[in-house]
Amino acid sequence: MTINMFIMFIMFIGVVVAGGSAACTSSPSAASSTPAAPATITESFSGGFNQLGNAAFPFTVTATGPVQVSLTAVAPLSTMALGIDIGHWDGTTCTIGVAENDHAKSGVTALTGTATSGTYCVQVSDSGNVPPGSMVTFTVQVIHS
Repeated sequence: MTINMFIMFIMFIGVVVAGGSAACTSSPSAASSTPAAPATITESFSGGFNQLGNAAFPFTVTATGPVQVSLTAVAPLSTMALGIDIGHWDGTTCTIGVAENDHAKSGVTALTGTATSGTYCVQVSDSGNVPPGSMVTFTVQVIHS
């Protein structure tokens, strides 16, 4: 065997080994991706009503996820308990019945749960604590996806 044939043989072996090792390398698989968590949306609504009154505000949940509702302000008496209801919004009316808390107070989470995508409403109402001839004002916060 001549030197040229030996060099060609070594080069041939090198090519075979390189090709064989490339064949043994696993190709990168598609990375399994976890869907990103839906964005959290915080909405605040303010209003007021007289004794036995209520006020409703629509909000839209874009993806299934947690919902949290809190009164963040109540006046003239910040410790007054009010009713908080979650319902379905049909474009004009809040049909309550999804969740309720008749003794919600400012600074404390009133309702928590999970909602599927859809149009809902939050209603704040007198749960029997607004005195006759008085008006109460409030801010309610809804955190959802």
